[in-house]
Amino acid sequence: MSSGEGRHARQLLIPDWDQSRISAATIVLAGMGALGNEVAKNLALLGVGRLVVCDRDTVATSNLSRSVLFAPDDVGAPKAVAAARALGRLAPSTAVSARVGELSNAVGVGELADADAVLGCLDSRHARLSLLGRCARAGAPLIDGGTHPWGGEVRVRLSPDEACYCCSLTPGQRAEADAPLSCDPAGAPQPASIISTALVAGWMTTAATQLLLGRPVGWRFLQIEALSGRTAPITVRRDDGCRFHQRPDSVDQLELGGSATVRELLDTLPEDSEPLVWTMFPVPGICYHCGHESVPANIRGGSLVSCPNCREIVHLDLTQRLREAPPDATLSELGVAPEEIIPVRSSSGGYRWLRIAA
Repeated sequence: MSSGEGRHARQLLIPDWDQSRISAATIVLAGMGALGNEVAKNLALLGVGRLVVCDRDTVATSNLSRSVLFAPDDVGAPKAVAAARALGRLAPSTAVSARVGELSNAVGVGELADADAVLGCLDSRHARLSLLGRCARAGAPLIDGGTHPWGGEVRVRLSPDEACYCCSLTPGQRAEADAPLSCDPAGAPQPASIISTALVAGWMTTAATQLLLGRPVGWRFLQIEALSGRTAPITVRRDDGCRFHQRPDSVDQLELGGSATVRELLDTLPEDSEPLVWTMFPVPGICYHCGHESVPANIRGGSLVSCPNCREIVHLDLTQRLREAPPDATLSELGVAPEEIIPVRSSSGGYRWLRIAA
């Protein structure tokens, strides 16, 4: 018996268990807060071969009571990096790739398409919808979890043809700003504990394991209520007006990677095509205070800049059009994630889809 088989000897006793499928799997985990910690720990202990963990935030002291992978010395460190370090100690056979930043900048749609499952552990409706949209474009199976003080919910979507999280929302909820669900509108933290985190993470891990083993998941939306001892599947109907039910028909592989410049990308495309990116970036503009006509843009610095002439703050326009970007800017500088899939609009209005190289 190999060391790997010895480590997982007890799970090998489970009927129809196939550790080779677990060990060969890649899972993308979006959000490394309390729920992401618990899910990542479970998956690593199961022996999942590769985890891609993504988060834009740093560890806070308040995370320590609910996050098994964080220690006091990690406070102030990027959550993804701290979690990857701990997972390396906990399960050395699991390869962990830490991505610091927004999911749209850190994990490409191509990577989502290649993953065996994507697990969302995000704390805002906007972020959950953003992940849902990227998984829909990738055709990636998504397991999305959320918690409340005494329970939570888990939603599974295996195909863009199925009902999704967005289908259950009102138009107003779909348009809400990106405010974390762990805070109220005034910014006050909301109650939370390891109890609901562990319950929801267990169900998310169960669904992921069923997928990896090739077993059907018999539910799509699960409500978990600890105080009543009630866990119940809920049926959600697909909303035909929901925008998260389409994916590219075909994708062409581009030989250029994230270090390629905008000029190099444009040289590969017809002159009348319009390549786009998923995240907005600022473009140079005119100062509306003094009329200065060439206020420079810092493509990774946001839309608010100081006018070089009068020093007043100027709000620059944002765009997704690569033809408006500085020709020498690299794709990664513009926020294009590794192995991203970008749309290219033709003069006739149709779209071609390009996958950026790793």
